[in-house]
Amino acid sequence: MENLTVKKADAVKHYSAASDETKEVLRELFGADAFKFDYTSIKTYADACNLLGMPEHLMGCDQRGIMEFQGMASAMYKLLVICKAMNSDTGSYYGEDGWGYYPVFVLYSKEEMAEMGEAKCKERGIHQLLAAASAPNAEHAGVRCASTNNRGANTFADFGFPLCLNSEEKAEYVGKQFFELCCACYGVTPKMD
Repeated sequence: MENLTVKKADAVKHYSAASDETKEVLRELFGADAFKFDYTSIKTYADACNLLGMPEHLMGCDQRGIMEFQGMASAMYKLLVICKAMNSDTGSYYGEDGWGYYPVFVLYSKEEMAEMGEAKCKERGIHQLLAAASAPNAEHAGVRCASTNNRGANTFADFGFPLCLNSEEKAEYVGKQFFELCCACYGVTPKMD
């Protein structure tokens, strides 16, 4: 009997777009583990597109537009595709508990970063921002961030476009793996090493 071979990436791509009946056949042929969902396998926008079975270049570039806005729109589009791919295991933007989770960024002042020291900032993945979309006072800034006020009595996530994920782990992963893309979406440039 002749054996057929297939690239795993191709099988997973077709599995994602398949009907329930076809998915059952593919699981019988290749085993359920071949299609077990691992959100950490999404490391790039291209990975998300492959998982969803869609081309990478759906959004055209209008040469007449403002380049800064095109970059922000492109970053947002890519992040929305990435979130959709990462939520594809359940097909929902919300977890079993009905909650949605978001990448949240804590903003530190220059003084706080200096107090922590360069080594600790680097260890914790803390980067200096070279621009901010909005900063009406020390407690608020224009990126989805943790905000403390009333002398730290409460903390909440505020400001920014909700890139909703169905688990806390996925939201943390997006914030780390796609940090620069998240910053680009808000028109913010981090000072990277």
